[in-house]
Order: sequence, then structure tokens, then C-alpha cells
Amino acid sequence: MKKLRITALTAMAAFTLGAGLPTQSLPPVVAPVSVCEAASHIDESIRPIQLAVNNHRMLDADEQGMLLRSSETMVVFTGSAVAEGVEELQKALWAYNKENAEQRAKFRAKLVEQAKADRAERQAAGATSFPDYQDMNDVFIRRADTLAVSLLEWSFNYEGGVHGMSGVRGRNFDSKTGQELVLSDVCPDLPKLAEVIRAQLCREYPNASFVANGAETVNLLMGAGNIAWTLDPTGVSFYFNPYLIGSYSEGIFSTTVLFDEHPELFVEQYCRAPKAYCMELRPYIPARASFANGDSAQVRVFSSDGGQRISLNGVVLDDWGETYDQRPVLVSLADGRRYLYVDGIGAGDAWERTTIYDVNGNQPVLVPMQQQFTRRADVDEDFAEAERGPIMIDEKRDKGFAVMADPEDFYMTRLNAATGKAELCQCRVGADGTPEVLWVQGQ
Repeated sequence: MKKLRITALTAMAAFTLGAGLPTQSLPPVVAPVSVCEAASHIDESIRPIQLAVNNHRMLDADEQGMLLRSSETMVVFTGSAVAEGVEELQKALWAYNKENAEQRAKFRAKLVEQAKADRAERQAAGATSFPDYQDMNDVFIRRADTLAVSLLEWSFNYEGGVHGMSGVRGRNFDSKTGQELVLSDVCPDLPKLAEVIRAQLCREYPNASFVANGAETVNLLMGAGNIAWTLDPTGVSFYFNPYLIGSYSEGIFSTTVLFDEHPELFVEQYCRAPKAYCMELRPYIPARASFANGDSAQVRVFSSDGGQRISLNGVVLDDWGETYDQRPVLVSLADGRRYLYVDGIGAGDAWERTTIYDVNGNQPVLVPMQQQFTRRADVDEDFAEAERGPIMIDEKRDKGFAVMADPEDFYMTRLNAATGKAELCQCRVGADGTPEVLWVQGQ
């Protein structure tokens, strides 16, 4: 099929998203700490950077059947690195992509041979079913601006046994120098930081197993430099994968230390926040953020048997209908308004569709959409004629997503139901929170 031509995203190679959603325990409601507007770290000189996330899914099989399902992810520039003065960052991201591709190729080859040996052992024991090995990966863009770019890597791995393992890791880059940051570059007083993290974890997860002994574990992780973290637009988030401080069934624990709540912890250079920003979320993992009007909130996007669920400070909206492969974005405008843009695949869909939620008040509210949009940047031009399949069975399709970085200037694909055509649009967030189209390719 003819593909939608995306002039503004010519750097984008098409790759596919591998995103099974792990089960995770959810923290109880925690009242957000009020942020004083006078103490805000907003720096209006920070500008957004346009990136794209490209995912490629691979299937390895032999004459006896499937062996391995795997994926790899690239993060690429779609705007001008020269215009933004971040050429060194562009070089760093290409090196990051090259390193990841080489590592994934080696690991994939190892897993294929391991899967063959496992199957032969099962056959010798009389087994007739052989679960596929998996090595699925994705990257969520926590921050993309001229101060820093922060990537939250997610992976799910299954190599036989009772269950697979999922986890996350942060990779953080100085946008001007391209240097990959270590935690002490941003938060030099690690012992003090550990105290704050422990206190927040105990407050946010009071019934978790780590409450009894988590303090020592957090100290050890800090000392070894093994704590996973991302430099978000308005704070630093920390992630604790299964088994690190809790059981497997408790999932991934996370907490965010906001710049405005603990300014003493951060190096001034890195505790500056853009006035408006967009931050991708990993489904199931809660995130806290502050906004231009001085407010702060915790948001979370996840799925249940009843459909898509949106949580705002613990108040949950159940949106009807199954949605998978979610890719949420928290959108914060310069006037203090904020929304969630959530891309996901529903039953019978061939492409992700964007659903928007208003998270300005005390509870999330679904925003009505007059037109259908998606952040997918590689939609067939004749999107309505695309081959449809069961949810999550689209194993071979590569996927490219335009990353939202600036609420006033971003790209989306409009699925024009009247014409059956897909149209690349330049947009901004309108007064009602929906995309206001500024330009349509070819018009």
C-alpha cells in the first residue's frame, strides 16, 4: 500500500513497537505536595527538540515453529540539530542507536540458539508445547529539549521458566555537549537524596514489602550507581525493578523528586524546567510532575478488563473499550493547562488512535474528539483500507511515532473518515485540549 509521505519526518526509518504490558501493583492515593509558584524553576529559554521513536519487531523461526519474538528501538532527530545548537546530542543519539543495535543482535542470536536447545530438551521429555522466547524493547521519551534528553528504556524478556522479567532503565544526555549524565551530575548529595527517596517510597507505598528493609537497599543501589533514573522536565524520577526492593508480583516501584520541592538536591544547571513541555509515560508506572501555574499532580495510565484507565492523584476514570500498546503523553502548557494524549490500539483497529483526557481538575475527564488522530507517523495513505487483525497480533508491522515535545508545535496523522485518507498535520493544543490543525501536507 502507498504510504503517507512525511516530508517533515524524513529522518524516520520505520520500526515496530513491541509492547506487552506487565502486571504491576499500584500505589495508593498520595496527596500531591503543593508547589509554590514563586519557587518555580521555569526557564523560558529552554526550547523543545523534535525526535521520533522507531520500533522494529523481529520473528525468528525454523521448520518446527516459532523460536523468538524480539524488537529493537531507535531514537532519531526529525528537526534540525544545527538550528537548536545540539549537534553533539545528535551524534550521541546515533552512537546510542548503534550500540543498542549491536547489543540486540548479539543477544538475539544467543536467544535463538538457547530457544532451540530448550525446545529439544522439552521434546526429549515428551512435551508437545513450546512457549516462544521473547526479548521485547521500547523507549519512552521523558524529556526532549535544549537542556536535556531523557530516555526511559523498557524491556520484557522470557527465556523459559515460570515467568518473564520486565524492567526499565534511564539514559540521560546533556543536549549541548552530548555527554551521558550520571546521577551525581544532577544530584551530587547522594546520601541526602537517598533519604528523600526512601521517605517518599514509604509514603507512596505504605503496604509494600520494602518498607521494612528498603532503606538499606536504596543505600546500596545509590552507592553502586545502579539506580535507574530519568531527568524529567520538572524533576527526577527513580525506578526500582522487580526483586530490587520488592517481590516480582509488586512490579516496578517509582517515585519522583520535584525540583520545586527539594531544590537543595539539584545542580542549578539541570534543575531548570521548560515553561511548556510534553513527557511520555510508561503505562502502569505513575509519574509526578509540576506545571507552569505552580500545581503538581500524579498521573498514571494503564489497562484493565474494563478498558483504558486514567488515574489523577488516585482518582480513576474507566474509559470503555479494550486498548493495547498504549503510548501516553502528559502535555503541560505555558498557561498551566494539562492533558493526557494516549495512543493505543482498540479492537478491530489497524492503527493506533489518540484519546485525550483533561487532567486539570480533581478527576480525569474524557475530551470529545470530532476527528481521529494518531501519533503514528507511518500510516498508509489509504488508512481505511489497511488490513486489520486481532489485537496485538500485528507481529510484523514496524512502527514510527512522532514524539510530542512542544504543545504549540507538533505533528500528528489525521485519519480523515470522510475521505478514507491519512493526512500529516502540524498542530498545536487548542483551547479545548484537542489538536488544532495549523497545516496539512499537500494543502
